[in-house]
Amino acid sequence: MTNIFFISGTMCTKDLWQYIFPQLENINPIHIDITSASSFEEINNIILESIETPSILIGFSLGGFSVMNFASQYPEKVEKLVVIAANSKGLDSNEIKLRKSTIEFLEKHSYKGISQARVQQFLHPNNHNNQEIIAIIKKMDADLGKDVLIKQLKATSKRVDITNQLKNYKKPTLLISAENDALVDPNEVKKLSKEMSKSTYVNLKQCGHMIPLEKPNELVYLLSSFLDS
Repeated sequence: MTNIFFISGTMCTKDLWQYIFPQLENINPIHIDITSASSFEEINNIILESIETPSILIGFSLGGFSVMNFASQYPEKVEKLVVIAANSKGLDSNEIKLRKSTIEFLEKHSYKGISQARVQQFLHPNNHNNQEIIAIIKKMDADLGKDVLIKQLKATSKRVDITNQLKNYKKPTLLISAENDALVDPNEVKKLSKEMSKSTYVNLKQCGHMIPLEKPNELVYLLSSFLDS
């Protein structure tokens, strides 16, 4: 059994992978919890303490940026890399402003959990009424709570563009985007793939940001094929 390490996104727990882990054959999936981190440096340290080297790292969204950032700084500690619904860009000024105002609001008000409108931003329109997926997203958010949300927004707002560092990264990498992702532009992921010499790029149709929940069977197939290659 091969140990493979998974990192979730903002306000996501191990529950994100509940459709994926049971389908993986000859693999021991290990979830790395980065919710305690206050910076990307701390995220790197958590990964260093959790993995055996060289390792296979799989990250979703914030976790995807985190594994790319880690791999760019510790390439010798990574065997293969899978990045799901993430790009290598820093946050634009509008996103930084939005995060700042969100943090200020949260620090002054009680948090009633993720709104239905926000959940729908993460999903393809086909899944806007998928109560099973919506329940998972709301449960992950509730399990982590307001303090973790503020900490994660603060910790990950200082996100610089790491595209140039990744141009020198020579290990096999699978980049997966979604055609209807409202948070991560698939064209940016495709561009990144062209910059990385050993990368494979896949864009999933009729899928929003939450690829592990919206397209689990396709994701398992892609992971299995890439890991066996």
